Amino acid sequence: MELSIEQALQQGIAAHAEGKLEEAERLYRTILQSQPLHPDANHNLGVLAVSVNKAGAALPLFKTALAANPKIKQFWLSYIDALIKENQLNDAEQTIQQGKLQGVAGEILNSLEAQLASINETENVSNLSPSQARLNALLKQYNTGRFSDAESSALAITQEFPRHQFAWKVLGAVYEQAGRNSEAINANQTSVTLSPEDAEAHSNLGNTFKKQGRLDEAETSYKQAIALKPDYAEAHSNLGNTLYDQGRFDKAEASYTQAIALKPDYAEPHCSLGNTLYELVRFDDAEASYTQAIVLKPDYAQAHYNLANMLYELVRFDDAEASYTKAITLNPDYAQAHNNLGNTLKDQGRLNEAEASYNQAIALIPDFSEAHNNLGSTLKDLGRFEEAQASYTQAIALNPDFPEAHYNLGVIWFEHRQYSLAAEEFELSNNNISKPYMIQCSYLLEEEAIFYEKFDLLVDQGGINAIMGSLAFRSEFKYGIKKSNPFCSDPLSYVVKTDLNALYDFESIFVETARAVLSDNSISYRDQGHLTNGVQTAGNIFTQGKVPKTEIEKIIHAEIEKYRIKFKGSEEGFIKNWPTSYKIKGWLVCMQRGGKLAPHMHDSGWITGSIYINVPPKSETNSGNLVLCLSDQEHVPEVEKSQKSIIDVVTGSLCLFPSSLHHYTVPFQEKEERIVLAFDVIPIN
Repeated sequence: MELSIEQALQQGIAAHAEGKLEEAERLYRTILQSQPLHPDANHNLGVLAVSVNKAGAALPLFKTALAANPKIKQFWLSYIDALIKENQLNDAEQTIQQGKLQGVAGEILNSLEAQLASINETENVSNLSPSQARLNALLKQYNTGRFSDAESSALAITQEFPRHQFAWKVLGAVYEQAGRNSEAINANQTSVTLSPEDAEAHSNLGNTFKKQGRLDEAETSYKQAIALKPDYAEAHSNLGNTLYDQGRFDKAEASYTQAIALKPDYAEPHCSLGNTLYELVRFDDAEASYTQAIVLKPDYAQAHYNLANMLYELVRFDDAEASYTKAITLNPDYAQAHNNLGNTLKDQGRLNEAEASYNQAIALIPDFSEAHNNLGSTLKDLGRFEEAQASYTQAIALNPDFPEAHYNLGVIWFEHRQYSLAAEEFELSNNNISKPYMIQCSYLLEEEAIFYEKFDLLVDQGGINAIMGSLAFRSEFKYGIKKSNPFCSDPLSYVVKTDLNALYDFESIFVETARAVLSDNSISYRDQGHLTNGVQTAGNIFTQGKVPKTEIEKIIHAEIEKYRIKFKGSEEGFIKNWPTSYKIKGWLVCMQRGGKLAPHMHDSGWITGSIYINVPPKSETNSGNLVLCLSDQEHVPEVEKSQKSIIDVVTGSLCLFPSSLHHYTVPFQEKEERIVLAFDVIPIN
C-alpha cells in the first residue's frame, strides 16, 4: 500500500531518530519527488547532510524549507548555522536581519549576530581556544559544587572566546542549578547555536525549557537531541518526563521504555515509568517498575516515596508505611514523605503518631500548608479543637486559595454552632462538599430566602447527597414549603433490618473480631461530640490495626448489594444515582451503662449501616434501641410518630438506611457493654 506524505514523513522522522540515516534519506527524497517544496522533508534532509559534514549540500534544502514556511524558528537556525559553517558570513548576516523582520525570537538571533561580529573582528579569532588546563579547571569547579567560581570562570572564557561552546554549556548548567532559568536558556541556546550537532546541548536546553514550563519547546529540544544521537538514553528519559507532564502517558511510556532498552541499569526511567503506569491504572506493572528502580539504586529515596504513594492509594497501608519510612531513612529531610506518612498513620487510626509526622514535615518546611491542614484534621479527631482551628488558619494564611482547609475550618465553626463564620469558610471553599454545608448554614441562620435560592440552584446543578435530602424535610417542617427531595422523599421506607445470626457464624466472624480490635493497642480513639458514656475508634476500622477484618467487609459489600437490588426499580435519587464505585468506612462504638448517641446524620454517607455486636438484655422495651427520624428534632418538637421509626435491635442485627436520616439511640441502664460496628457507604468521585 502506497504511503501518504504524512505517513512517509513520520516514518522518516522515526528512522532518523533511530539512526537509520539511509532509510530516512530515502523517505525524505520520496516526499520531495511528489512535493519538491515540502518544508519538513527539505529541512530534515538538510539536517542529515549537516550530520555527515555536508553543510554545503544542506544550504539549498534549508533555503527551500525556509521559503516554504518562514514561521518555523528551527529552519532559520539551521540555515544560518550552515551558512556560518560554509563561511558565507555576509549571507548569514543578511539572513539574521531577515529573521528579525519575520519576528524570530530575538535572543537567538542576537547571539548569532554577536558571533558574526566577533568573527569579523579578526580572521583568526575563530581559531582561538582557551587552554585545556583552563577548561579542566572550569569543569572541576562545577563538578565539586563551586558554582560561584565556575560562573566567574565560564563568563571570563565566553568573553575571551565567544565561539568556544564548552564555557557556554557550563554556564547554562550553573544558571540552571541556581534557578536562574532565563539566563540558563540564553546560555544553552548559545551553546546549541555554536554546536548544533551537540546532542547534550540540545538536551540541556530542553531541561531548562521544562523547568520554565515551556513543554512544547522542551519536547522539540529533546527530539533534536535524539535525532542527533538516537542512543541517548537520558534524552529519551527526559522526553518521557515532558510527555508525562503533558498528560500524554502512552507516548511517555514509549520514551521511558526506549531509555531503559538503551540503558537497562538506568534507575530513573524505571521510576518514571512506574509513575506513568500508575496513571494508566496498571498497578502491578507500576509496582514492578518502582521495585526495579530500587533494585538498581537501593538508596533512591524518590522511588521509595513514589511506590509508597501508590501503595497508599491502593489502601495497602502497612506496605506504604514501610516505603515512606525507608524514604525518610534515606532522606531525613524529605518533608513530603513525613506528611504522607502522617496520612497513612492517620488512616490507620494512629493519631498520635500521625501528629508527630505532620509536625516533622512542618519543622522541615514551615510554610507547608498541606501539612498544617492535615495536622488540623488529626488534632480535631483528638478533640483538640482550638489547636485544630489554629492549624487550619495557618494553612489558609500560607495558601489563601486552599479549598480543603477552608472547608475543614468551616466544619469546626459549624460543629461549634458558629454558622456565620462557617458559611464564610464554606463560601471560600466552594466545592461539591462544601456547598451543601453552606446551604445548611443559611437554613440554621434563619435566612429563608437565601436558603431556598441556594437549595434550588444546587438541585438544578444535580446536587444529590444526604445533606440535601435531609434539608428538604427540615425546611418543610420549619417553613411549611414542600420541595422535591433530590435524595430520598420517603427514607423511612428504605430501612432494612437483617438478622445476621441466621446467615453467618456471627460469633466468630463479628463478635470475636470486634473484641480483638478493641483489645488492639495500635487502635486510637477519636473525640465524638454526639456520644455519651462511650468511645469511638478513629479512622477507618477496615484499613487499620493488626486484626484481619476482610470477611466482615465482604459480608457488608454483599448486604449492600442485596439492598441495591431490592430497591433497584425505585425512582428515588439515591437509587437512580447509585454510585458507580464506593468505599466502606467503618468504626466501632462501645457504650457503657447510660450510654447514648444524640440525634445526628452521616453527612458524607450514601447508605449508613450498623451491626450490633453486643446488645445488653433490655430492662425496658426500647432500651438501647435505634431511632431513625427525618429531622434532628431540634426545631420541630411536635414531629409526629409517623415521622420516626424505632428499630428494635438485638445482638446480630444489621440495619441499613439512607444516610439522609437522622438517628439516635435510646439510653440503656444495663451493666453490659453495647458494642456496634457502624459504617457508611461513601461514593468515590
